[in-house]
Amino acid sequence: MSYKSIEKRKTPIFLYGLTIFLAAVLFVSMFFPDSKIPLDRLRRDWLGAKEQGATTEEMEKLCTKNLVPPQPQESHHDDFAMMVQKAATDDKRVILTEVNEAFAAPNSMLDLFLESFHNGEDNITHHLDHLIIVAMDKKAFEKCKSVHHYCYLHEDLGSDLSSENLFMSKPYIDLVWTKVRLWQLILEQGYSFLFTDIDVMWFRDPFRHISLYADLTIATDRFFGNPEDHGNNPNTGMVYATPTRKNIEVIKYWIEARQRFPTTNEQTVYDNIKYELASKFNLKIQYVSTEYWGNFCQLHKDFTKLSTFHPCCVIGLKMKIAQIKNMTEEWKMYKSNNLKS
Repeated sequence: MSYKSIEKRKTPIFLYGLTIFLAAVLFVSMFFPDSKIPLDRLRRDWLGAKEQGATTEEMEKLCTKNLVPPQPQESHHDDFAMMVQKAATDDKRVILTEVNEAFAAPNSMLDLFLESFHNGEDNITHHLDHLIIVAMDKKAFEKCKSVHHYCYLHEDLGSDLSSENLFMSKPYIDLVWTKVRLWQLILEQGYSFLFTDIDVMWFRDPFRHISLYADLTIATDRFFGNPEDHGNNPNTGMVYATPTRKNIEVIKYWIEARQRFPTTNEQTVYDNIKYELASKFNLKIQYVSTEYWGNFCQLHKDFTKLSTFHPCCVIGLKMKIAQIKNMTEEWKMYKSNNLKS
């Protein structure tokens, strides 16, 4: 047999092998989207390595996926740090929300929020074991302790944050900025967090929509189809982050940017600096579709897809409560019909 005839036989075998390999990768990416090697994640990681931003040396410090060791905290935050340790999952993750007196009143948002876990699917009640509720005043703290086991009183506040605060008023702005500082404290302790506003109703496990490739995962008011597009309108009512050096520096930069926009809330500041964050820190951000983390700004009522629902774009506490109660009844009806069918 000649050398040329052997070569002719080897070539098809190589091509067959390559074809099988590519088909296998395609199959995994299509049918196992949570796999560690889907094509979209490979593409994102490759593109991320090509983006311009910090220097190589800076990125080695900021982009490492190794969890940061716990950082020393100010003494008055010791109790919060201990609570984070107690509430965390085995893989060092907590869920965080905030409440004041107005939202903690009987039959108000706190009750509706906790009830939503019991009305949900995916056995999401277990997440309550890892939920920290930060009370912004003493009455909210007392109510929290009567219904939940991880309650923290945030005492070093400069404003009275107990009442329903008008959107973009100074007390409102002070209220929403407290959560960003708490995010930093959690990350510095080496823990991941999922922050959820107290008026977000949970129907299913929202962690199913968080991708491993992203540094930050953020909800949206309006979503335009691409989870990496900064043209999406962000909503910081739900935010997920892991404790990397990069994310700690991002949160610090975000807090410092408040000085440039002193009369606005943390969400608007983020919207103003999101391109800076992406460039300076090579930050990979995932914006979650409103089909999954829903709201009234871009309403989707497909209960086969919704995991959470946030009454943003509804003004006033009474109106929010009424709309949430209506949505909850529709969810219960959907579940009941599913059981019958």
